[in-house]
Amino acid sequence: MKSLINRALFGRNSRVSLILAITALLAIGLACGGGNNAADEKQAGPEFFGAWTAKDGSFITIRADGSADYKIGGTSVSGGSAKVSEKEKTLRIALLGMGSPMKIDKAPQNGEMTIDGIVFKKGGGSDSKSDSKPDSKSDSSKPDIPSNDRLQTLVKTTFMDFSDAVQSGDFTDFNRTVAKVWQEDSSADEMKTAFKSFVDNKENYNFKKAVSPLDATFSPAPSIEKVSDLDALVLKGYYPTKPQRANFELKYTKEDGNWKLIGI
Repeated sequence: MKSLINRALFGRNSRVSLILAITALLAIGLACGGGNNAADEKQAGPEFFGAWTAKDGSFITIRADGSADYKIGGTSVSGGSAKVSEKEKTLRIALLGMGSPMKIDKAPQNGEMTIDGIVFKKGGGSDSKSDSKPDSKSDSSKPDIPSNDRLQTLVKTTFMDFSDAVQSGDFTDFNRTVAKVWQEDSSADEMKTAFKSFVDNKENYNFKKAVSPLDATFSPAPSIEKVSDLDALVLKGYYPTKPQRANFELKYTKEDGNWKLIGI
């Protein structure tokens, strides 16, 4: 398995391709204070729908079906539900009923909102109509391919997590986000060694700054393929960063309802 991952990382031409992954991270402590205004909460309205990003790399994505993802600081949630309390003026993205309320300092207006002191601007992802469509399915025996909005969130979150690891030189948190099959084969220190070229040149790999305001272009279209006997979501494409665009090829497997990294 380790030789397989090493080949995936470095390839025949020793060209390292960037690959990242996200798993829903939710500390039990998030539940504290989350139930006081639960009775007053309602599903987030259409003014909240869309993909919202901030200059520091934070983002919130809320869909027409009420599902939501977000990453603010060291906290991220994928596949939660967006709840708004008009009385308390809070937004809460909960997973399994847990999640701390965030203060709505400025409600969505003209493509901008302020949550917990962070200014978010709307842009990217799918519109409310496409968000409400079910995920496409390439084959009845294979997992669903997520909607474009979910794919945008997945890829952007993984870039952010990888950027954190590169900038800090510590892959402990990043290691926790990948699939179990990779965790069992590679420790955080081994990941750091594998991505040494990124860490040594971290000033050139500040993905938060470069990728945050952009949407990914997928080419060819996302697909489900067999990778080491696993059904893998294969995402190939790029971000139109300058002076050179950031190409990626990501492969994920589904664990406990979430897509997690298995290879490059």
